[in-house]
Amino acid sequence: MIEKERVKILNKNKPQNNYYILYWMQASQRVEYNHALEYSIDMSNKYKKPLIVFFGLTDSFLDANLRHYKFMLEGLLDIKKELEKKGIKFIIRKTSPELGVIDLAKQAFIVITDRGYLKIQRKWRKYVSDKIRCPLIQVESDLVIPIDYTSIKEEYSAATIRKKINLKLNDF
Repeated sequence: MIEKERVKILNKNKPQNNYYILYWMQASQRVEYNHALEYSIDMSNKYKKPLIVFFGLTDSFLDANLRHYKFMLEGLLDIKKELEKKGIKFIIRKTSPELGVIDLAKQAFIVITDRGYLKIQRKWRKYVSDKIRCPLIQVESDLVIPIDYTSIKEEYSAATIRKKINLKLNDF
C-alpha cells in the first residue's frame, strides 16, 4: 500500500478509455523500492490494463559524460530483465523524455511518473501535464518521507528538518 502523501495528481484530466497504464520512469531507475512502479502495478491490477514502463534517453543530460551513460545503460538493462520477469513491457526510446511520454500517452489510460527534483525534471513534468489528455500522477519514490509532507518551507539546516522528520518517521 502506497501512502497517500506520496501521490500527487499533476493535472485535472480524466482517465481515457485507452489500452494501458503508462509508468514514465526517469528519476527512480530501479525495480526494487520504487513506489511509483508499485503504484503503477496497483493501478494496472485495479483497472485490469497492462502496464508499460517507459524511459526516455536524451542525448545530453546536464553534465553527463560517456561513463555516466554507460553506467546508466547497464542499469537499464538490469531493469529490463527484472520487469520482463514480472511480465511488464519496458520501452526505452532515444528521445527527449517529455516528448516520448507525450507520444505514448496518446494510448494511455493514465500516466504515472516518479518525482524528480532537478529543474529540468520539474520542467518536463509541467510540460507533459499540460500536453496529455489523461491524468499525470507523480509518486515520490526517492525519499523516506515526502518532502512536501515533512515541511512546507525550505529548511536552512539539518537541525531544523531533523525534528520534523523524526515526528513523522513512524508513519512511513
